[in-house]
Amino acid sequence: MKCINCGCELPEGARFCGNCGTPQPEHQQEEQQSGQQVQQRFCPHCGGANDADAVFCSICGKDMNGDGQPVVEETTSKKVPKKLIVGAVGVVAAVVVIGGVVKIVGGLGGSKSDSYITYVKDGYINQSDIEHYKKKPVEYQGRYGSTSDDGENYSAGVSYSKDGKYICYPTDVNYGDDDIEFRLNMQKVGKTEEPVKIDSSVTSYTILDNNKILYKKAGNDTLYINDKKGNKEKIASDVEYFYLDSDQKNIVWSESNGDGTINVCQQDVALKKEKKTLAKDVDSFYASSDLKYVVVQEQDTLYMVENFGEKQKIASGVEDVSYDDLDNGGIYYTKSSEETLSAEDVVEDDCADSDATIEEPDREDYKVEKIEKNDWTGKYEKVESVDEDAYDAAYEKYYDKENRDEIRDALEDYEISTPVEKLYYVKDGKETQVDATVAQMYYYTGDWKGIVYSRYNMDDVPKLKISEIDSASSIESDYYQMLSESAQTCVYTEKDKTVVLDENLATVWGVDADSKTGYGVKMQDSGSEDEDATYNLYSFSVDNNSDGKCKLISEDVAYYQELIKDGDVYYLKDTDSDGNGDLYCNDKNIDSDVKSGTLYTVPDSDNVLYAVDYNSSNNSATLKMYDGKKDKIIADDVYSYLPIDEKHIALLIDYSMKSYRGDLQYYLGKEELKSIDEDVSFIFGGKEIY
Repeated sequence: MKCINCGCELPEGARFCGNCGTPQPEHQQEEQQSGQQVQQRFCPHCGGANDADAVFCSICGKDMNGDGQPVVEETTSKKVPKKLIVGAVGVVAAVVVIGGVVKIVGGLGGSKSDSYITYVKDGYINQSDIEHYKKKPVEYQGRYGSTSDDGENYSAGVSYSKDGKYICYPTDVNYGDDDIEFRLNMQKVGKTEEPVKIDSSVTSYTILDNNKILYKKAGNDTLYINDKKGNKEKIASDVEYFYLDSDQKNIVWSESNGDGTINVCQQDVALKKEKKTLAKDVDSFYASSDLKYVVVQEQDTLYMVENFGEKQKIASGVEDVSYDDLDNGGIYYTKSSEETLSAEDVVEDDCADSDATIEEPDREDYKVEKIEKNDWTGKYEKVESVDEDAYDAAYEKYYDKENRDEIRDALEDYEISTPVEKLYYVKDGKETQVDATVAQMYYYTGDWKGIVYSRYNMDDVPKLKISEIDSASSIESDYYQMLSESAQTCVYTEKDKTVVLDENLATVWGVDADSKTGYGVKMQDSGSEDEDATYNLYSFSVDNNSDGKCKLISEDVAYYQELIKDGDVYYLKDTDSDGNGDLYCNDKNIDSDVKSGTLYTVPDSDNVLYAVDYNSSNNSATLKMYDGKKDKIIADDVYSYLPIDEKHIALLIDYSMKSYRGDLQYYLGKEELKSIDEDVSFIFGGKEIY
């Protein structure tokens, strides 16, 4: 499947684009076919779905680790098209700090802050200090990789230690059998001598607060912990995913059994205790940020492991699961209703009485006498003939009746399964049924502890009339269509209250936890479900006192979300085939010719960045910033950018798509840009415009 916004190839079933963050339509989402559940993280600020190892949200740009969200590593890096890889930098990169950007506080409680930008030039990793941009950039030893010059591969990232003293960076980056592999190096920041080699064939890693390195090595997917002196200790082999708790005291990971199942294990980071197997031969697992709650799934059964104790069964017959509230010990999940409907439940025979009187017409019954002139004698004579029009009309009624009789015969033993599911919430061993006729969960909880979902209004589904049914084979699809037309969007609040919204939304963009406001779109009545369809944007309250009323924010809005931030919703209108349109915030027009998927929250700021006047020939645009009142130009011909704050932004400008090189410059709060370096291939953590 391809992203509806940027066109990048996505895994089947993807709900959000890993490149631009755009939500994908429901019809593109398919069930995962493998037994292993895809791990995702949901942003605590906007609720958007992200890759399992994302640190900054691809939707709102906020740091997802700052509030204690789990650190997750995975080994699913695959060789993907050049354009997608360049845009997805940091997917298997640093976990503590993404994109090579770190804020360092100097002294004991001092306020001095240094910000480093790391980038690739001539195949080597360089570092520039954005606060001291006049200093010459530092080039670290070791070539990044054989593919770095042509822009194909920048998925192995750079990170810094929490104290800001050390940098970890990859060299010899290349594709292995399944993962991107690299040599991992550790060096004191700013030093150019030979670095400490942590290990080779590394696939993912994170720097702990004590400056030890937790990493996974290709081959047997072995998980190690290593200090900056090169001393390593093995934790486990055949590791698929691992979680590190927010206090960095414990690790929970999955070990592949080679048959599609996994074992889930735990050990302390200090390795002073023996590892403990929490569950065997399960299909998937998920953990809270403090690892207090570990949930495993075995086929359709969920189990909870609390405080590394024994697993306890939560529920069986589970279809779909949301772990958004797991940090509080809560889980949302659905179960199939396993209900079937008979013919009398879905079909009304509105022709039974009239059909009982219809018999096959006889041509003799339609003979009539006419007075016609004989062409031979010239005399008028009585002639007997059949009224063909009347006979055909009668036979058509009989034919329709025969067709309905066939439908009646087929309906005698007719049963139809319903797509309805039951939604549950479980916490502290107590299971609560939220709804019995659920169509879909929307997964937007985050800091807000409720959930938005779609349900079928079964009482509002009319029966199919037998006079309107073409054949028995169409009954199921006709009924499902009527069922979908009865759908309602519902809010389940934090105090176990279900509120039905007065508009049924095509999709829910998200919930702003602070203002307790949700946003979603509904297709206009005159529109059609194609790329030219337009939608109305609504807001609704998710507060415990919500009355279910939706407020129309704007009409003719693009389907996909741009940004929800601090009670403001940003969106595009009048988009063209390339995804460019007019940018609005809360129905206020901000700018025109804005490229979709380019809105980005500036860290530590109320400002928003976005791109206009996109040039598809070189993937560049004019970068602008909006502060809530006015917009201003940051730079023209920007290929990628990395904001530190509203007065510090790294920019890659005048980029050549032939040589994969451009000029690295800094925006420092003024119109004049500061030149840092030339022939730069890539900024780690940079957001590319396309």
